[in-house]
Amino acid sequence: MRMRYFLGVDGGGSKTIATVVNENGKKVGLGVSGSIDILNEPVERFKENLFSAIEIALKARKLKLKDIAASCFGVPVVGDVEGIEEKIKPVIEGLGLKHYTLVNDVRVALEGALPESSGAVLLVGTGAMVMAKDKNGNVFRVDGWGEHVGDLGSGYYIGQMVLRRVFEEYDGRSEYTPLSDMVKNFAKVADIREILVKCKGANVRTYIASFSRVACQAAQTGVREACKILDKAVDELLKSIQAITKKMTTPNDLLFLSTVGGLFNCEYIREKFKISVANIPSVKLVEAKFAPHIGAVIMAAKHVLNDREMKMFYNGLNSGGQVQ
Repeated sequence: MRMRYFLGVDGGGSKTIATVVNENGKKVGLGVSGSIDILNEPVERFKENLFSAIEIALKARKLKLKDIAASCFGVPVVGDVEGIEEKIKPVIEGLGLKHYTLVNDVRVALEGALPESSGAVLLVGTGAMVMAKDKNGNVFRVDGWGEHVGDLGSGYYIGQMVLRRVFEEYDGRSEYTPLSDMVKNFAKVADIREILVKCKGANVRTYIASFSRVACQAAQTGVREACKILDKAVDELLKSIQAITKKMTTPNDLLFLSTVGGLFNCEYIREKFKISVANIPSVKLVEAKFAPHIGAVIMAAKHVLNDREMKMFYNGLNSGGQVQ
């Protein structure tokens, strides 16, 4: 029988990852491109970035779209904003795939983190959301409201607070700290005012979120204001975790929680969050099983493979099919 291949796409606020895995759970291709956040990217750029990631993923084994048995696309704001799917579906359908599923990008992160059990995933990168699934397959979520009114504790949230602080220091409204010099060095500017121009227009979300790295570096060197900013971000993330437990658990349930996203590369946040979660009796922090793009592949494969085949598929992924 001809080998079956599955395509998974994880589209975040900063980048898109497409991966192709065969029915034995072996990765055969990986492609990376820019964001496919339809609220922050024009449709043409959305299409360009999506197609680019997929093309690169297929290229490694000289596969064609017709070779894909099923696919799953995890895309920001799907299910959040009315009419978004109607903008995205024509682009995906233009690929001519046999079968595809379109879900929120945090949903594929949840499937990757906990593919065979109930639990929750906290995804914190440019944005922030916690999503959970119970034993019956019901899905719950908290936050993910976007950078203007939500995404509390996210990279954007931190970056915005960093810039707000250094602008206050520039104006003399707050005491001058090393944070200002670190921001200037990071942004490669001689004057803080040069940053303002880049805080408007295209790609502003990613640009502002990038200053979360400065907060992490500053906190590691003991800059008090940076520590305060990161502490506040962790507090917001904990509020989201506590909210999700109320939505889906009973007092005796234990919620398995995995964390995903670039912000957890920040040692200060990672350690602070780990210590704080340990104080919530109903939550147990566990390592994510697979990356979000593998979660997308798993969701695609479930539409084609039977239970026995899925076990073999998981075994293949566990034995080295993961894409880092």
